[in-house]
Amino acid sequence: MKTLSRYLLRCFIYLAGIIVPFASSSYGAVFIFDQVTTLDAEVYLKVQTRGRFFSEGGKLVDIYVEDQKIKRILTGGDGYGYQRYTPQRTGMVPMEARAEGHRDTGILLVVDKDDKVILIEIESALKESPLSDRPRRDSRHIVTDLAKEYKVVYLNNLLGAILFEGWLKKEKFPESAVLKWQGANTLKRLAGRGIKLHAIIGSANTISAAKKHIQNRYSFEETKDGHMVKDWEEIMELIREESTRPDRPSEKE
Repeated sequence: MKTLSRYLLRCFIYLAGIIVPFASSSYGAVFIFDQVTTLDAEVYLKVQTRGRFFSEGGKLVDIYVEDQKIKRILTGGDGYGYQRYTPQRTGMVPMEARAEGHRDTGILLVVDKDDKVILIEIESALKESPLSDRPRRDSRHIVTDLAKEYKVVYLNNLLGAILFEGWLKKEKFPESAVLKWQGANTLKRLAGRGIKLHAIIGSANTISAAKKHIQNRYSFEETKDGHMVKDWEEIMELIREESTRPDRPSEKE
């Protein structure tokens, strides 16, 4: 019982530490969401305007890509706004949203269709636990090594990407886009843009959702739909082994 109470207390302190500063800093805020696509594949740039606690629509937002203003849009009643954009070069393309004196920056990661992409869930793969700020042992240097050969994209499951970007930077993980995990829809959307999904590392639920879409699936949790691993060194070994084999089709229903 004491163990459960301590766990619940940790949850409360963790959430309070996130929600309070987030709410106080969100008054009149604007956010732009990271995106991943391929060269010449159209993508919708997504922004959100907020009041003190909740989304607030009807705001004019200027969207910039590589310091060039591409459009002024009006957010809808739900606080969200969208702008179609077709990238002209590969790499990490900087984006920015400005509204009523507030600004936010994001990353548009543009990959070649031959690039292999590895998806990594932050909470279950990079952190010791969702409620911990400590990175898993060897995660930083192995992800850094993987990023030299593959395109790394981060996934977040529990909370907004904005809350993890600072943590990734503080822990010196390679810079890249952070996407909100929306199950198989996230994978279908990326594949529809011509992105080659090579591997995914995440929770058992995430691995299960990826079963029909990505052949290389790794988790630190027990799973019947992927390979359970003990540490990041094992992940590196498995990915190296897979890189020497011809690509196999993903499992189908």
